Amino acid sequence: MTWGCISTYGFHDLVLHEDRVDALCYIEVLHDYLLPIRSQYFRNQAFIFQQDRATIHTAGAVSEFFESENIHVLEWPPDSPDLNIIEHMWHYLKVELHKLEPAKNKEELWNKVLKIMPQIWSPQMTAKINNHYESMPRRIAAVIAADGGNTKY
Repeated sequence: MTWGCISTYGFHDLVLHEDRVDALCYIEVLHDYLLPIRSQYFRNQAFIFQQDRATIHTAGAVSEFFESENIHVLEWPPDSPDLNIIEHMWHYLKVELHKLEPAKNKEELWNKVLKIMPQIWSPQMTAKINNHYESMPRRIAAVIAADGGNTKY
């Protein structure tokens, strides 16, 4: 599993987990990576965290973590991937990876990912991220109009 985090400040951490990830492991990732991002960039002020409805994201212990840390999580329609703008970041990452020789194994793939991360952390990519954030009101309105179903996004 990889966990990535973006905000209006750009692409933040990209974390690789070799083992199966359960709710407790996810909470560790949130604790070790999300909380420092909140502290550094948002100065512990309120923000809205966005994630899909993967089982580990909706586990009771994870909900308790968000509540105890006073982190508001964007409500997510059960059938809609349309709101998750980090999917665009995965696309940009894949585009850059396809420019390189194919990896022979997971370790080589991860090394290639690390090699292209400076491009992903660039000011140009932050501008792309912000363009996607600016589209959020339209995305949310489209999902509401589609009763939680798919949209053009």
